[in-house]
Amino acid sequence: MNPEKVVCPCCHVTKGDIAKAIRDGASSFKEVKKATKAGKKCGKCKKEVKKLTKKILEK
Repeated sequence: MNPEKVVCPCCHVTKGDIAKAIRDGASSFKEVKKATKAGKKCGKCKKEVKKLTKKILEK
């Protein structure tokens, strides 16, 4: 996983930002969205952010 890859271009959120939010206590897509703002603007990235959040939480 490349932590520098942008998954939410509207809010400039990277895979690393999502992983950090989870390390800091986020335990769901809703909490990741609140912590990073990913998926809050246009919503095109929601599916990828949800998938990534699930994948990281399963580790």
